[in-house]
Amino acid sequence: MAFLDILQELTDGVKGGVAATVMGMDGLSIQQYVCPDPERAGYDVESVAIEYGKVIDEIKKASVLLNLGAVEEVLVSTAGKDVILRIVSDEFYIAFVLGENANVGKARYLLRKAAEKAKKEISA
Repeated sequence: MAFLDILQELTDGVKGGVAATVMGMDGLSIQQYVCPDPERAGYDVESVAIEYGKVIDEIKKASVLLNLGAVEEVLVSTAGKDVILRIVSDEFYIAFVLGENANVGKARYLLRKAAEKAKKEISA
């Protein structure tokens, strides 16, 4: 399954899903998908993922320092959107942006499944 298909299935699978992207830890976008709904279209998911992705390394370091184990997911809730970052591998993560009133639980579940699919795609 191609990255675009994985991201589209993820975003369209959650009411309120805005956009998703597969990002390299180096800040380069591999693939992105933005919901075509006019109310959500044009969202700059790449910039969001780059900025929030910068903190993943710091969170990983803190987690090691505190003996908490490997970081799997980071959730950032803001007044307007929620952003979930899910680690796919040492080199990649998926950033998923949700609009207001989105089902975060369902989004986290589908994101975990999407990360598994993306990991298979990366290793293929």
